[in-house]
Amino acid sequence: MSLAGSLLLILTGLGIMTYGLFLFYAWLPLLYALVGLDIGLIAGRMITGEIGPLAIGLGIAGAVVLGAASYFLEPYRRILLGVSGGFLFGLSLGTALGLESIVGGVFMRALAFACAIAGGILVPRFFNPFVIGASAFSGASLLMTGLHELAPGIRLFDSASGEPLAIAVLAILALVGVAWQAKNISSWIRMFPGSATAR
Repeated sequence: MSLAGSLLLILTGLGIMTYGLFLFYAWLPLLYALVGLDIGLIAGRMITGEIGPLAIGLGIAGAVVLGAASYFLEPYRRILLGVSGGFLFGLSLGTALGLESIVGGVFMRALAFACAIAGGILVPRFFNPFVIGASAFSGASLLMTGLHELAPGIRLFDSASGEPLAIAVLAILALVGVAWQAKNISSWIRMFPGSATAR
């Protein structure tokens, strides 16, 4: 098990959970890069069963691709964020529901693609609430996955096990992320006037 991979999941999960919307307004390419990193890490974990060199390599590739896409697809940034954020949300939800190991992860991939399509349609219409909710849940799920990879013996962090207490911890972490972002949204928007309409 890779310590570096576990720490990457924990740190990026915390960042997305608590500052998802801020990252959009302040450092858009960084937000895309974090989302791409986490998609790559989860995809690599699905393929190999661990956060090893392949997962980290896919995470870096995802970060570079999505970070670059934020520049090249500027007119479609909100749609791109909706698609990539929805995909990450679907992967995180699939992990929390334990779909990762069912039929080779087919249901998990189907859920991720469905969430990506829904995100691409809904995000431009309900941008701030979607980014807050999706980033809080996805970040909390990534944080829990990283903690579980770091300490696999502690079932409290294994939200994929279906343990009610682990799911409750995931829900509490997501609600903390939502509350923190909702509390700070007005100050973040004031820090970057014009961002809400320009992007």
